[in-house]
Amino acid sequence: MHLLLFFILKTPGFSHFISRFGYIGIILWFITFDQLTPIPEEVSLLIVGYLSVHGVFNPILAGVFCLVGFIAVDTVYYFLSKKGSSFIKKRTKGSSSLIESYKTKLKNHSFRAILILCFIPRMRMFAPILAGSMRLSFRKFLLFDLLALTAFTGIYLLLGIIFNRSLAAVIAKTKGLQNIVFFAAVLIIGVALLLFIRKRRKDKKENEKIAG
Repeated sequence: MHLLLFFILKTPGFSHFISRFGYIGIILWFITFDQLTPIPEEVSLLIVGYLSVHGVFNPILAGVFCLVGFIAVDTVYYFLSKKGSSFIKKRTKGSSSLIESYKTKLKNHSFRAILILCFIPRMRMFAPILAGSMRLSFRKFLLFDLLALTAFTGIYLLLGIIFNRSLAAVIAKTKGLQNIVFFAAVLIIGVALLLFIRKRRKDKKENEKIAG
């Protein structure tokens, strides 16, 4: 899994893919490959921020296209969940305890629950799934989801931009090292997120065994 992450971070991976296809590539990434790979969305956003610093994208436009991709995916998940799709049931298999814990939160504090789920690595998809299964108004969900995603996208794009600029100031005299260090740092962040996700899933399974 870690080798896959490193492969996608380098050409012909994420940065190469969206550099080649431009802004449309950002949307394509988030609605297709992002749903199939273990790469956290946080890592993808950091790289978009990085590419924005290097003139590949306008950061504001890049953020808008990231949002479009996220909203498109969430809308599909929302309506599939609302219809009781078997695809959604497979995606949420083994997550019944998590779903139940957030159902109450979503019912009583919808925006807060959606915002929290946005910032838990690889758990963002549960927001539209829960909203759909609970028949939460689509307009209400869309508003809350858009606000949460705007914060999520903006923070990680900004982190990618700030980190790259800070790095450039430190190693400006060392040609070529900036890119290497950046991707190494992104790799570390990605691995840390993947380990966090794996540990969370392991703890969840252990808790379910104890409860059972």
